[in-house]
Amino acid sequence: MVRTERAADRDASIVGRRTFAAITGAALTTPAWKLLDTPAPDLATSHATGRVREPVVRFVEETVAYAQQIDDQQGSALSFVADQFHAVAGILRRDSYDTPIGRRLATAAAQLAQTAGFMAYESKYDGLAQRWYLTGLRAAHAADDRPLAASILSLMSNQAATLGRTAESLQLADAAQEAAADAPATVQALVHARSGLAHAAAGDIGAFRRTRDSALAQLDTIARHPTEPGPRWAYYASPTELDAIAGRSLVALARRVPARQDRLLTEAEDLLRARALEDDPAFQRSALRHSAWLALAHTQQGQIEQAITCGERALDRLPAVTSSRATGLLWRLRQDLEGPASRTPAARPFVARLERQLRATQ
Repeated sequence: MVRTERAADRDASIVGRRTFAAITGAALTTPAWKLLDTPAPDLATSHATGRVREPVVRFVEETVAYAQQIDDQQGSALSFVADQFHAVAGILRRDSYDTPIGRRLATAAAQLAQTAGFMAYESKYDGLAQRWYLTGLRAAHAADDRPLAASILSLMSNQAATLGRTAESLQLADAAQEAAADAPATVQALVHARSGLAHAAAGDIGAFRRTRDSALAQLDTIARHPTEPGPRWAYYASPTELDAIAGRSLVALARRVPARQDRLLTEAEDLLRARALEDDPAFQRSALRHSAWLALAHTQQGQIEQAITCGERALDRLPAVTSSRATGLLWRLRQDLEGPASRTPAARPFVARLERQLRATQ
C-alpha cells in the first residue's frame, strides 16, 4: 500500500470518534491545492499475498454503488460505509495487484470516503466529515481520478458555505472547478452547480449566474451526446437535481440580497419544485431537503398555505430519512412560521405537528 493510502487509512480510523472540531483556514484549503499539483503515485505492488483479480474488484465496486444508494435513500449507514472503506484499504495495503486494478481499488476507497463524508456532514459531524473528505481526496489522488477529486472538493466547498466560512468555500469551489476542467460533462455540470452555492453564500448574484450558465451548458452537452460516458457515481447529477441545487442557492441569495428577494425566490420555487415533489424512493433524502427549502422559500414570500403544503411533504418523509441537516432546515421553518402561526389559524396545527415530530428525532 503506497504512502497516500496509508495516510488515508490512518485518517479514516477516526470514524468512531465524533467530537473533532471543524478544520479552518489553510489547514483545510492547502491540502486541496497541493494534491492537485502532485503527480499520482504508482499503485502496482508485488506483495507475497494473493493477487487481486477482476471478480474481487467488481464485488468491491458493487458494494460502493450499494453504499451510495443507501445514502440517497436514507443516509443513515455511516458505520457500514466506514467498515467497507477499511476493508478496501486493507486490500490495497496487504494484497498484490497491477496498476489498473490498484487504481480501481483506490477509486472505490475514495468513493466510500466521499459517501462517509457526506453522511457525517448530514449528521452535523462536521469535523469528522472534513476528515473523511480529505481521506477521499488522498485516495482519489492515488487513483489519479481528478473528476472524483473535483466532486469531493465541491462537497467540501458546500460544507464550508453551510458553516459560514465563505472565503474557504470559494477557494474550494475554485479548486473543484480546476480539477474538473477535463472531466466528463456530467461531473462538470455537478461541480458548477455546487460552486453556485459558494457564490450564493457570498451574496454574489453575478458569479452565481455564471456558474449556473456553465452547469446548463454542460447539461446541453449531455443532451447532445447522451452516449458519452460519465462516472457511475455521478448518476444522480440529473437536470432535476442540478435545478434543485440552483434553487437552494437562490433561497440563500434572497436572504443575502433582500432588495432582490421576491424575484430570486420566485425563480427558486420553480427550480426546487420537481425535486421537492419527487416520489421516487431512490432520492428521498434529497426530496426531504429540497421540500424543506421550498417551504422556506414560500414562507419568506408570505405564502403560508404553500409553505405548509411543502412542509407536510417533508414531514411525511422524515421518518424514513436520517439527516440532521434536513431537520435543522425544518427547525428554521418552525421559527419562520412562528409569527404567521399566531395570526393564521390554519398554520397552528401544522406548526404543532412540526414541533412534535422534530422533538421526536432529537
